[in-house]
Amino acid sequence: MNPTQLLDLVAKYESPLYVYDSEVIQHQYERLDKAFQNVKNVKINYAVKALSTLSILSFIHKLGAGMDTVSIQEIQLALKAGVDPADIIYTPNGVSLAEIEDAAQLGVQINIDNLSILEQFGTRHPKTPVCIRINPHVMAGGNTNISVGHIDSKFGISIHQLPHVK
Repeated sequence: MNPTQLLDLVAKYESPLYVYDSEVIQHQYERLDKAFQNVKNVKINYAVKALSTLSILSFIHKLGAGMDTVSIQEIQLALKAGVDPADIIYTPNGVSLAEIEDAAQLGVQINIDNLSILEQFGTRHPKTPVCIRINPHVMAGGNTNISVGHIDSKFGISIHQLPHVK
């Protein structure tokens, strides 16, 4: 959109106003998709927490993206946007076993990042496949406040705990 179009929208709808350009979103998605075109089995997942507007979720899904969620509420938004449960991955952090079981009942992919929860879920649901989030203990991102793979991060099962994963 050009500045004149944006000013026309502000005149019509007033300010503040959020405007999302579907052509730009599609272009960025296609750039990302093209960057990984030679990698087998790549699935682009959009982080619902980034922008959870239903029309945007639906649009991005129609481009081919799955949805990455961290809460039951985000799962419900993705479902409401028309996303198939098989295209939703759920990676909670610090939630109850009951919430993870609720997500499993919705048919989404479960990604567990806690060894204790993994053991409990596996005992109660031995036939339900899950993914695990591994903490590789690698410092990246330049600062511990934004890095999620360092040894003190709350995210992921420690790489040193992997022998306990069955």
